[in-house]
Amino acid sequence: MQLAALPEGKFEQDFVCDTDFFRQMESIDVLGGDVDVHLEITHKNEVYDFAFEIDGDIEIACDRCLEPMTHIVEADYHIVVKYGMEYDDSSDEVLILPQEQMSLDISQMILDTILLTIPIRHIHQDGECNAEMAERFMSHLTSTDEDEEEDEE
Repeated sequence: MQLAALPEGKFEQDFVCDTDFFRQMESIDVLGGDVDVHLEITHKNEVYDFAFEIDGDIEIACDRCLEPMTHIVEADYHIVVKYGMEYDDSSDEVLILPQEQMSLDISQMILDTILLTIPIRHIHQDGECNAEMAERFMSHLTSTDEDEEEDEE
């Protein structure tokens, strides 16, 4: 995205993150997907205000049976981009780009936002796991693991 060429005002752009996008980004967590991204940029006084709305679904592997499962993605992300002396991404709210950088690749921001929606533990609903794999998994549980499984239900 060519930031330096944007005149002051509001701009909107839509993107689709599909399976090819996740492959190109070399995301090992996402098997595929169809995610719509709406980006609104407000440029005023040398500040670029980025507001992302991300909705769709991705395919990820179930932690229990390793079969694909659908995860719904719904996220909003907001970041302010400014120019400064050197690159600084130490803040979650402000990104500072060096003066000589005329463009910004937002694909990593989008991917990171999508990945942050994935829960730490992602498993199918009860009864939806691959029965053979679930049975193998259960046969390897220790009694402590089984107690934890029962406590979660």
